[in-house]
Amino acid sequence: VTGRRFPADAEEERLVFTQPGAKLFPHVAGSEAGAIRLGAAFQRAYETTGGRVRAFPGVIEMLASLRDEGVAVGVVTSKARTRFESDARRIGVRKLVDVAVCQEDSPAHKPHPAPVAHALEALGVAPGQAVLAGDTPVDVAAGLAAGVTCVGVTWGASDQGALLDAGAMAVARDTGELALLVLRGCVDPEMIGR
Repeated sequence: VTGRRFPADAEEERLVFTQPGAKLFPHVAGSEAGAIRLGAAFQRAYETTGGRVRAFPGVIEMLASLRDEGVAVGVVTSKARTRFESDARRIGVRKLVDVAVCQEDSPAHKPHPAPVAHALEALGVAPGQAVLAGDTPVDVAAGLAAGVTCVGVTWGASDQGALLDAGAMAVARDTGELALLVLRGCVDPEMIGR
């Protein structure tokens, strides 16, 4: 559709992981008509490859254990709802998520705090009682702007340094560390700054 490979470099890959298609596709395609074609091509490609989407190791077990401890779980994603719902059901996490805020659910997108605030409201959780775990500086920025404690996770799109530089209070290297940080309210001094 674009006449070239996309994403072609690390910066373009970062855009794919941090912007919703509604914002990304016009930028990449250079026009609204091109954005429509690119969006349709992306959806077709996703339908043929989406079956390869898997949860990161330990995520399902971590979410189940957090739920058992009474922790409400929300997801704030730039994915379109159809892709999120399909992926979440297929990998077995949908039943473990209380609220999902997707691309269509908020007029503003991360790093704006609106989608995080929307999730908090739907969960009935005050910002001061929430922990946002994210794998990009955009996630951290959205959480901080919404007034929540932010923890970076290194098994996604960004490394520890980028997450700490963005303002994450701590960085979890695996799901066990993340669960401990959530359950301890991110006050474990041994975990801070990791």
